[in-house]
Amino acid sequence: MNTETSATPAMDVAHRMRGERRRRVLRTAGYVAVGLLLFVVGIVVSSLSTVGVPGAFDANGELSSIGVLIVLVVWILWATVFVRTRWPWIPLAAGALSGLAGGDVLLLLIGMFHSVIRLPRRTAIITTAVGAAVVVWSIVWACLRHPALNPFAFFFVPEPQSLMGVDTPEPLPGTALGIDLLTIGVGVVALAVAVGVGFLVRRTRRMRTVEAVAVRQTERSESLSDELARQKERQLLAQELHDTLSHRLSVISLHSGALEVAGDDQRSVDAAAALRREAKASLDDLRDLVSGVREGTPGAQRPAAGDSSAPVVASVRTVPDLVDSVTAAGVDLRPVLLLQDLESVPTVLDRAVYRIVQEALTNAMKHAPGVPVSVDVRVSAREGARIVVSNPLSVQPSGGDARTLHDGVDLSGTGGGMGVPGIEERARMLGGQAAVGPRGDAFVVDVQMPPFADRGAAQSAGT
Repeated sequence: MNTETSATPAMDVAHRMRGERRRRVLRTAGYVAVGLLLFVVGIVVSSLSTVGVPGAFDANGELSSIGVLIVLVVWILWATVFVRTRWPWIPLAAGALSGLAGGDVLLLLIGMFHSVIRLPRRTAIITTAVGAAVVVWSIVWACLRHPALNPFAFFFVPEPQSLMGVDTPEPLPGTALGIDLLTIGVGVVALAVAVGVGFLVRRTRRMRTVEAVAVRQTERSESLSDELARQKERQLLAQELHDTLSHRLSVISLHSGALEVAGDDQRSVDAAAALRREAKASLDDLRDLVSGVREGTPGAQRPAAGDSSAPVVASVRTVPDLVDSVTAAGVDLRPVLLLQDLESVPTVLDRAVYRIVQEALTNAMKHAPGVPVSVDVRVSAREGARIVVSNPLSVQPSGGDARTLHDGVDLSGTGGGMGVPGIEERARMLGGQAAVGPRGDAFVVDVQMPPFADRGAAQSAGT
């Protein structure tokens, strides 16, 4: 049971890590695929636009040495498309170089799009203005050149030689105007799409960020409101605890002190002294509980103070002090305490062992007064914690009823009936087992906790 409990968080973490790695691989693959597509399309477009670069073709319409060099440079420039998201200014600069040299501006537009999305606002505006100027320059330059050197002439002049400037006659005025209008229209539309869509995506991302921040602020506000409500409830509860119990415990301490001074025999004096010490310890515990409830840390431990017989710090180390305090109250205890590896006991288990022993002894004092109570507490890292508290069922105390403690004080009706369920719940929460009930001629509280050294090693291995 404990192994499954400790292994489940580790398995969840492993599943989340595998899912995150899978999503990262898919994102990287998609990014590379889009980059390859843009690279191929860009090479084709730039190769067609080399007709507008002076010296790219010789008199025979064949690619010259300069043209070969230009194609190689185009390949190098388009390789920058793979860093478009991390460093968008690199394809922007490469595209601007291509546009100023008379080539296409497709790479420039891609760089502008990603610059608008990812760069700071001021930088994005500057890069957009520079890119737009280069695009305008490229459009004007394409319109001023001979129409045969314009790649869009392919749609108007059917002979391929016209694209290379070989024996190209002057086109008709309407044809030249159509080429210029197409060049201007495509350039303006492409520039508007790159800049407009870029700013739209940028605004959408910003709105999502603002919405995420607003959601976090709303959750934080709701959390603070809930915390204030819980704080108010804790204040009321702490005040009620203090007002209800502090006065009664103070009166008990005062009367027991007077009884200790005016007692007729030593037995009465000792009992009054023990009662006064327990009342004082209860007041200390009450102040600690009230302070913890007000601060929202009711389980916090504090140093032991004063000469209280009952220990203030609930831990395995103070179990012997707890046994001594119960013995001082006149209970016939027969303890066996074997406490080892106390420095490595987990905090939750440390406190749970003390509370289980305390509740078992309280039940014994209430329901089996005057009979001997056996207490066997063994704690070690390898074996875990074993708590066995038992008392006879058939033995009657000398001189009185089985429900009478010492001088006729009946404790059987005290308590809220939550002792045994509390013991079982503590054991279950820590992965242990609890068996409470008659066993033969004795009433036994038997609690077994798992080894805390093995549990810590399993958690470390899972992490």
